[in-house]
Formats: sequence, C-alpha cells, structure tokens
Amino acid sequence: MKMSRKFWFVILLFLGLFGMLFISTYLYITDSSNRDKNFNISVIVYGNNSDRWATLKHGIDQGAADYGAQVTFVTMTDENDDKEQKRLLKREIDNGADGIIIAATDSNAMADAVANAALTLPVVLVETNIAGVTGLDYIAADNYSMGLNIGRSVILNSKEYQKVAVLMENRQRNSVSERFDGFMDSLKYSDYRIDLWEREESDSDLPQFIQDKLKTTGANIVVALDDSTLEAVIDALKTYDVTAEVYGIGSTNKIIHYLDYGLIQSIVFQNEFNMGYLSVQELFKDSKDKVNKYSETEIEFRTINRETMYLPKNQRLIFPIIQ
Repeated sequence: MKMSRKFWFVILLFLGLFGMLFISTYLYITDSSNRDKNFNISVIVYGNNSDRWATLKHGIDQGAADYGAQVTFVTMTDENDDKEQKRLLKREIDNGADGIIIAATDSNAMADAVANAALTLPVVLVETNIAGVTGLDYIAADNYSMGLNIGRSVILNSKEYQKVAVLMENRQRNSVSERFDGFMDSLKYSDYRIDLWEREESDSDLPQFIQDKLKTTGANIVVALDDSTLEAVIDALKTYDVTAEVYGIGSTNKIIHYLDYGLIQSIVFQNEFNMGYLSVQELFKDSKDKVNKYSETEIEFRTINRETMYLPKNQRLIFPIIQ
C-alpha cells in the first residue's frame, strides 16, 4: 500500500510539472509570436531640439521594447511651424505608421489634422491637448497646477513688491496657456508687480529680447513656462551683463545643470518617462480594440530647487535614463 501511494504521488507530481512546463512554453511562444508582429509607432513632437525630448523618448523606447514595437521619432526643423508638423503627420501615416504619438505645436492649428488622423489609426496626445476635439487619448501633468506651483515657489523664495516678468512665449499650446493661468492665479493676491513680456515679429531673438527687457524694465524675477523659453533665459543671463532670479517649468539637461549651478532658483517638471511609456501602452489598447477609446491620464510633477534636487525621490525623475 505504501509503495502504491508513493508511486501515484510521483506520477501526479510528474504530470503537474509537465503541465506547468507546457503552459509556460505555450505562453512564451504565443507572446514571442505577438511580439514578432511589428507595430510601427511614429512620434511627432514640436521643436527642433531632440535633447528636450530625451526623457520622453526613453519612456517610449522602453514601452516599445516591452510591447514589441518599432519607433520612428520625428522632430521639426522649425521650432513652432504647424504647417511643417502637419506635413510630417501626413508623411508618417503615408509611410505606414500603425499609431501616432504627437505633441502638437499649436493646439488650434493642429486640431483638424490630428482629428482626421485619428479616423484612420490610434492617436495619443502627449504634453499638450488640442482644441475642440474630444475622444482622443491625452497624457500630461496638470498644467494649471504646475503653473500654480511655480508661482508658489516665487512667493516662498523671493521678496514681495518686486517686479516679476512672465515670458509670454508659446501660448499657442494649451499646456503653456494653462500654466500661465495657474501662475497668474497664484500671485493674484500678492504684492508682486507683474510684467508680461511678449515679443513682436520684428523683435530680436529671445535671449537678446530678454536682455533688453531686463535692462529697460528693472524686473527682478523672470518666469518661463516651458523648456525652450527657460533655456533662452539661461542663455540671456550667461551671455549678457544682466541678472535676475529665475523660475520656470522644464527639465532638460541644460536646465538641470543650471539649477544645480545656482542660476535657476526653482523648477517644476513632469514625469516625462511615464508619459512616454503610457502613451505606447494606450496605443496598444486602442489598436487591440480597433478604435480610439478616450482616456485622460494625469502624470505626476514635482517642484524642486538646488537643495532638494538630489533627494532620492527626485533623482529618479530628474535622471531616469541613468537609474
């Protein structure tokens, strides 16, 4: 009787192990088969500086590796040419893209082109939304709250009754417009004097414009609401004989360097790695369902200064590529 029980125990154990091996092998082969079916993602971003998008691209590349996709990452030759971005969008669709991730250069001007693209393939909007179009996936931080937080940083770290200059660049994007609204609301009941700096078409390049305005207006504080504008403030202060306290939104390598250097007092930045990864995830969901299913995903953002940038929780977001 004892031998019989041992015999059947060994048989059942063997069958159980064989079944687990069979299931694991089947799942592996099925997953490998699915990963071999290349899914071509085209990422179209505004601006002509690919370094500005390094963290987003890293998140997209990680998502593409996990889901078995191929990625084409497209930047523009001009900083804010919506006509060029429309041509790039059409070109990527004509070249056989299976899904589009886009950071629109102009929320109004790009609306029709993006909406039409979404009729034929999955589209995910990142960083900034487009105007008047519903039913598209959108992944970004709360831009209004980012503006509020950079305003609070000004209040906490500088003296009132000073003149605060707000650069009015790139407000054709909803993300920047919403940040502006948040910033202005944060200082609504303060004693700061607000000076809005907006360039005309005939004005000089942005760093020169900033230098001229600092000398003529007597502003003590400069606020920039996006990466490229904040970098232009850095260039102005490094190149010309002008000084100011600097606050802004963005987290390029250049911005992080000059935050650490002390030229920038405080920044607000969003988790662009997650933004990139989740955008790939949403494309695959929509592709599987054969239709765009609207979802608005809010990613986290942080407010940091020179003293807090190297806290472990902040390092993981500032330097995601080397973690």
